[in-house]
Amino acid sequence: MANGGTTLEWEDLTPMPTKRVFATPVFHNGLLYIVGGCDASGRPVDSFEQFDGKKKWKRLLSMPTKRAGAAVVSVGTKIVAIAGVSESQAPLDAVEVYDVEAKSWTALEPLGEPLLGVSAVLRDEKIVVVGGMAADSNPRDMFVEFDLAQNKWKKLPSMPTPRYASAAFLRGDKLYVAGGRQGKLPCVAFEVYDFTEQKWTKLPDIPSKRVFAMYAATDTHVFSVGGLNQPANLGFSQVCEVYDIKAGEWSTDHPDMPTKRGDFAIGVLNNQLICAGGLGNEGKPLSLVESYDVETKTWRKEGDMNSTHCSCAYITHSNRLYVAGGLSLQGPSNCVDVLALK
Repeated sequence: MANGGTTLEWEDLTPMPTKRVFATPVFHNGLLYIVGGCDASGRPVDSFEQFDGKKKWKRLLSMPTKRAGAAVVSVGTKIVAIAGVSESQAPLDAVEVYDVEAKSWTALEPLGEPLLGVSAVLRDEKIVVVGGMAADSNPRDMFVEFDLAQNKWKKLPSMPTPRYASAAFLRGDKLYVAGGRQGKLPCVAFEVYDFTEQKWTKLPDIPSKRVFAMYAATDTHVFSVGGLNQPANLGFSQVCEVYDIKAGEWSTDHPDMPTKRGDFAIGVLNNQLICAGGLGNEGKPLSLVESYDVETKTWRKEGDMNSTHCSCAYITHSNRLYVAGGLSLQGPSNCVDVLALK
C-alpha cells in the first residue's frame, strides 16, 4: 500500500497468551509489554506479558493488583502501573512497579485517591498524571508528578477542567490535554500546561461533542476523530477536526473520515494519521483501516487488519502501530496486528 512514497503493510504476531480488553501496552528497551485488562466476564486480570520481538510471548510475574485501564509508563529499568479499575469495578489508587532486571513487583506510594481513567506521560524521568474519575463518579482536576527514585508524589497546579479518559501529549515543554468525559458526558475542553511558566492555558474547545472520540498528535497538529455523536441515537461520527498548534486554532474544513466509528486504534506513522478497527454503527468490531494526510487533506483506505479490534490496546513504536486484543467478532481477543512502515 503506497502512501506518501512509503509502504504500509500489516503483519500478524503470535497471539498473546491471554484474551483481554482494556489492557495497556508499553515498550521497554524495544520490547512490547501488555499490562492488565478484563477477561470475558468483565473481571480485571493481573496478566503481565512480554513479546520477545521475534515470535514468542512470555508470561511474566503477575501484578500484585488485578486491574484494567491502568496508566502504564516505562522509566529506566522499571515499568510502573498506576490506578485503573479494580475487581470490584471501583477505581484504584494502587501504584506498583516492575523491576525488569530483578523480575519482581513492588508497591509504591499510592496515588492519593482511587481513580480510573487517568492519563500519564513521562517527562524528565518523572511520571506526570492528569485527571481521573473518583468513586463518586465525579471527574477530578488532578495534576501530579511522581518521582520514582524518591517514591514521592508532588502536586502541580490543578487542571482548569476536571475530567477523565482524556488524551495527553507532551510536546517540548508543553503538555496538551484534549477531551475526555465528565460522568457520562463528553468534555470538549482543550488545555495546555507550560512547564517552563508553570501555568495552564485554556485553548479553543474541541468543535463537536462526542463520546469515544480518538485523539492523536504530531509536532504540528492535534487530531480529534470519530466517536459517538450526542445524543447517542445519532450514531457514530466520522468527523475529523484538526488543531494547528502554530496557528492556535481548530480547523473543521478537513474531510470526514470515510467510516463512522469510535473506540478504535489510532496513531501517526510518517506524519500519516492511521485509524484502525473500532466499533461502527452496526454494533460490530471492525478490521478496516484508513489513513489521512493532513497536508493534502486526503483520506485513503488501507488494507484491513487480519483481525477485528475495538476496546483494544494500541501503541506506536519504531514506525509501527501495534493493535492488541480487545473485542473481536468472537469476543475478547488475543490477536495482535502490526502496521509496519516499510
